[in-house]
Amino acid sequence: MSVEYCAYPFLKEKSHLCDYEIATDRLASMLSVARRHIRHIPQEDLLQLMEMIYHANGSIRGACAIGEAELKKLNTFYARYHIEMDRFVLPDGCIGASHLHVLRAEVKAVIRIMHQIQCEGKPVEAILFDFMNLLSNTFFMMCLYENAQDGIREREFISRSYV
Repeated sequence: MSVEYCAYPFLKEKSHLCDYEIATDRLASMLSVARRHIRHIPQEDLLQLMEMIYHANGSIRGACAIGEAELKKLNTFYARYHIEMDRFVLPDGCIGASHLHVLRAEVKAVIRIMHQIQCEGKPVEAILFDFMNLLSNTFFMMCLYENAQDGIREREFISRSYV
């Protein structure tokens, strides 16, 4: 294949590293779409999250670009949008919250890929796992916040599987 037609030079790799980079690229791109529908969270906060996701993107193949400063900033966002929730809720609500729920779930898929990379013998910095887990939780808090600002009540889900 000609270099000029190559979408991404690592597509033929057998490791999950390429999958991680594609998944984080997708995550940042999905956040870009979500930004157009999120009404109550400042665009600057969402742009900062997008930049952090792209820093995480190259942090396994290259030097880890996620450090304590990024984790602290992400924790600030988590605290800013925190709403106490003591039950499991459906991933539902306004359009902005719905997009945020998809992002939250996608981050979990990224974490699974990171675990697979580690199982393949490639080291993954512990701070990346902390960052991605906190990112998923932050997106969840943003879901609750977005719904609350729109006056939408969360719908509880009671599982019949885990009784």
